[in-house]
Amino acid sequence: MQPPFRLSLALRLAAIFLGLILIVLAAESWLAWRNARERTLADAQEHLLGLAATLVRAAERRWSERPDEVRADIEFQATSPGHRATLLTDGQGRILAAHRRDWEGLSLPDVLPNLSLPLPPPALDALRWQIQGDAMLLAVPWMLPETADTAQGTPLGWMILSYDFHTLLAQRLAEHRRALAWHAALPVVVMLLLGLYIHYRGARPLETLTRALRAVASPGGYRPPELGGAIPEVRALGEAIAQTMAALARQQERLRQLDVAIDASPAQLIITDTQPAILYVNRAFTEVTGYRPDEVLGKNPRILQSGKTPRETYLDLWTHLKNGRRWSGEFINRRKDGSEYAEFATIAPVFDEARQITHYIAVKFDLTEQRRITERLSHLLTHDPLTGLANRSLLLERIALRLEQGKNAGQNFALVLFDLDGFSEVNERYGTHTGDELLKEIGRTLKYTLTACDTLARLEADEFAVLTDAQPDATEAGNFGWQLARTLSHLLEQDVRTRFAERHPIERLTAAAGIAVFPDDFADAEEILAAAALALQQARISRQPAAVRVYESLSADLLARRSAIEEGLREALAGQGSHVLELHYQGQFDLQHRLCGAEALLRFSHATLGRIPPLECISVAERSELIFTLGSWIVGTALTEAMGWRRTTGWDGTLSVNISPFGLRDPHFAARILELLQQSGHPADRLLFEITESSALDHLEEAERVMRRVAAAGIRWSLDDFGTGFCGLHYLDRLPVAEIKIDPSFVQRAPGEARARHLINAMVEAAAAFSCRVVAEGVEDEAQERTLSAWPELLLQGWHLARPEPAEAFVRRLGRAIQG
Repeated sequence: MQPPFRLSLALRLAAIFLGLILIVLAAESWLAWRNARERTLADAQEHLLGLAATLVRAAERRWSERPDEVRADIEFQATSPGHRATLLTDGQGRILAAHRRDWEGLSLPDVLPNLSLPLPPPALDALRWQIQGDAMLLAVPWMLPETADTAQGTPLGWMILSYDFHTLLAQRLAEHRRALAWHAALPVVVMLLLGLYIHYRGARPLETLTRALRAVASPGGYRPPELGGAIPEVRALGEAIAQTMAALARQQERLRQLDVAIDASPAQLIITDTQPAILYVNRAFTEVTGYRPDEVLGKNPRILQSGKTPRETYLDLWTHLKNGRRWSGEFINRRKDGSEYAEFATIAPVFDEARQITHYIAVKFDLTEQRRITERLSHLLTHDPLTGLANRSLLLERIALRLEQGKNAGQNFALVLFDLDGFSEVNERYGTHTGDELLKEIGRTLKYTLTACDTLARLEADEFAVLTDAQPDATEAGNFGWQLARTLSHLLEQDVRTRFAERHPIERLTAAAGIAVFPDDFADAEEILAAAALALQQARISRQPAAVRVYESLSADLLARRSAIEEGLREALAGQGSHVLELHYQGQFDLQHRLCGAEALLRFSHATLGRIPPLECISVAERSELIFTLGSWIVGTALTEAMGWRRTTGWDGTLSVNISPFGLRDPHFAARILELLQQSGHPADRLLFEITESSALDHLEEAERVMRRVAAAGIRWSLDDFGTGFCGLHYLDRLPVAEIKIDPSFVQRAPGEARARHLINAMVEAAAAFSCRVVAEGVEDEAQERTLSAWPELLLQGWHLARPEPAEAFVRRLGRAIQG
């Protein structure tokens, strides 16, 4: 569309100047006309007064004796320019003499009907003026001579003179117009010169600049024109426009890059007004929801609602936004095709200069794939990758739930652990692949035998567990567990072995079983599993085929053992008796076998019971407040010994100390730890506290608070047995973790199982995402070390590299490592 025609700046300025000049000239002409008219009137009045005085004197002197002379004077005046009428009347208005002889004897109304004069004149000095247009009339009283005619009347009459001064006025105006023409010539010339100057120095450069600006939208964009001949102001304007256009070009390029980035972003971007109505969506929004931009623009975002998002979420959202605060949370929305999806959204208000909200911007991420991966990973972390059965972590979780259910509802349950007899022969004779197939077959057979309420788990190698459904009392639970153990053993011997023998003959395949009935006096799931394991151990010791043992027969002995261990620990911590309580240290190495850290491990030798397993010591101590004293002793001893060898060897590796979950529940834990750290002088950043996933899960809020307080002092945290818990990734995101330790079960299976290697790779990648160090525990042979070399960032810990050893032996190892 062509732009409408407009006058150029030069023409408009010229028109303005011309109009001003014309107005000035018109005003000057009008003033000159009025001045000329006033001067002409004044001159005419003066002329008429003089002429009237002459005629009145002549009439008063000569009318009585020589009236013809008076008439001759009047007729003579009629020949002067501008003359219109000259009359001489008596007191009654009868014309005595006039410039026309035929008017003599007539009355004034006959010849001048529009003239109104008093008759007779009221006084000798009563002059009368009358101006009509360019005509002026003067009436002057005169004294008539005393004659017989006037003896009876008034002696006064009128001398009337009428003149037209148009000609005189025209002459004077003509003179003014000639002078005005010379006066107007100079402004016109100046205006023309000024117009030319403005045109060439102002208007034309501005037109050039305008054409350049109109080319902004063209492919070539704005190109600064040449304005060398322009006035300084126009050149300054051109430079300012060039700078502005350059800044706009840079801003447009940034906006273009931002637009490309937003459109390519995997995050959904939605911009709304305050209604809210959708104003903009990017490509990711269309890809996730299925809605094209034209289908949602102008609509409310509630078109995505599925009805599954809690109402409280929206109330919290609008509370934040109305108060000018950003909000983050999750929605369950519905796509165009009707399918539902979860997404994480961050929504923030946009303010104007007056701090009024003008828009809302939402950045959203589709959680569908992430949750699918999380669920898959969670399944892998809670299930045995070979058989698909529940693993140790999930079994402990189920036991804990049943334990709480039993205590609250008065129900009883049985945990049956069974171990295969003859499985090692299968591996030796047919290889591990055949052994794996046998384990799968056993898992399938047992699964079909159990009910949906039972939990079947594979704990390790050839060890399985069954958690039974609720039973009315402990006796029934024990009997049910006993019968189940016998049934499983029979299935293995008759069904599985027979079916499997078609390809691989097996001489013997039975199962020893250990049973623990709960709740009874059990405190936690680990204790129940340990009880079943003790019963299983007794079954193995009996060396009877398909032996079954129940934990109850061991309770008295176990209580006596616990009491002796607890008493021995108290005496050892008090420095009494002949018990030995000490710490051993196991090195942590990189792939070049450089010693990078050490883990402190508890060792306790009872005077009569001999060496007590560390887990049993901790389990006994956790039953009373002894765990707090023991924990402080472990941390204090480890810091003191580590600081000693740091001074003597200069070694700067890390020191790892295991922390009991009960320690995290101690209100004085953080203060006591910081006091021990200060007393020892050990660097805080070289100290790591190890906790297991299960210990963090039990009291997550409390654990997080204590861990963050300790981490604020520089001490780092390590997540032990990573991969065996249910929410490992959640812990990495929530807790101040600096290191994870891969559970030995993954390390031991890594050489022969691809799934184990995939899980290790996932853990390493997750740790890298959270900037965590990774330690692989339980490295027992060269094959495992060789497999783990695929991850250069790993630290290795296990008997293959170094066994746990007393402080003196560890110091000697340090010396050799430093000298080497």
